[in-house]
Amino acid sequence: MRIAMVAASWEVDTDERRTHISELSQGLTRGGHHVTLYTRRDSAGPLRRMPPRLVRVPAGPAARLTEAELLPHLDEFAANLDKHWSRQRPDVAHLHSWTSGLAVRALDIPVVQSFHGLRATRQRPSAGVRGLVEIERLVGLAADHVIATNDEERTALAFLGVPRERVSLATTGVDVDHFTPDGPAWARGPALRLLGLGDVEPHSGFYTTIGALPRVPDAELLITGRIRHAVPRDGPEVARLLRHARELGVGDRVRFTGPVGRAELPALLRSADVVVRVPSHDPLGTPALRAMACGVPVVASSVGALRDLVVDRTTGLLVPPRAPTVLGRALRDLLADRIRRDVYAVAGADRARAGYSWTAVIGHTVAAYRKAMTAGSNRRGARTDTR
Repeated sequence: MRIAMVAASWEVDTDERRTHISELSQGLTRGGHHVTLYTRRDSAGPLRRMPPRLVRVPAGPAARLTEAELLPHLDEFAANLDKHWSRQRPDVAHLHSWTSGLAVRALDIPVVQSFHGLRATRQRPSAGVRGLVEIERLVGLAADHVIATNDEERTALAFLGVPRERVSLATTGVDVDHFTPDGPAWARGPALRLLGLGDVEPHSGFYTTIGALPRVPDAELLITGRIRHAVPRDGPEVARLLRHARELGVGDRVRFTGPVGRAELPALLRSADVVVRVPSHDPLGTPALRAMACGVPVVASSVGALRDLVVDRTTGLLVPPRAPTVLGRALRDLLADRIRRDVYAVAGADRARAGYSWTAVIGHTVAAYRKAMTAGSNRRGARTDTR
């Protein structure tokens, strides 16, 4: 198939979402499909982690824009997509996020929509979030097929009115040949090591993890992920987390590594006793899945994809989000029990390899594409019959 991947808000997407789109594109290409990724041209420089073919679509200034700043330029994005697709029509367009849903208007191309985190799954939505929920509803209804990345998202789509027969579940995947329990590990001292992964943002749960540290004596916390500030330690979220750690008397046990490249990440994961992933929402669960594949037990918040990935008391532990006391007790007890950690590690690696390899995920995704192509053909036929 000729597959058009559309990521209109690539520049402001999380590292996790961009990794998912890139690795999905690469997996489809290895399977013999022709994949083109369409992103907005936000600078003159190259993008990291690209699939084989990239088209940077002119839409607004060649500068980084927020989602709100991007909205006025989506019509220009759509018009330029139409020009590309008039020269070579894709067999299916896979749209990532609601912004891409608004940026595609080609009615003769089957459309698959992914959201990677619906606002309808968030607690206590503000007025602005409620407005986005309505946009997501309209985008979901307009698509020929919708891919949910976790059960919570699939339920939310039904709540929004998207028919169940037009929704498929296709999770994120993990490269089980790269992320393995065997291999080198980063050097470490005698302290037990907790590892937190994810963009350093308020929703990522690092504030909660630091809040748990007083109940976990003799453990260090490494925080690894993108820091959206030119001078990392001056970033507002980093400053807030460091202040919180100092106030709790654990400042000497918290360290930020910054982003770690994919090649080095397995070695870092293998050096941890436990990976902690306790965000307020997590539609993909990539960091937890990679930790499991490397044979590291995971303590995660019971939200989104994490609720599906981590089998409580089998591959790790699930705890409520924003609950540092509960998290602290769970970590303290798990770190004190080496045998239980080893059991979780083996079960987690088996689960990642058996159910979440990219080979399996690509199969589910291609099946969703074929459903969209059938639905699109029926839709076009229905329009012809009414003329």
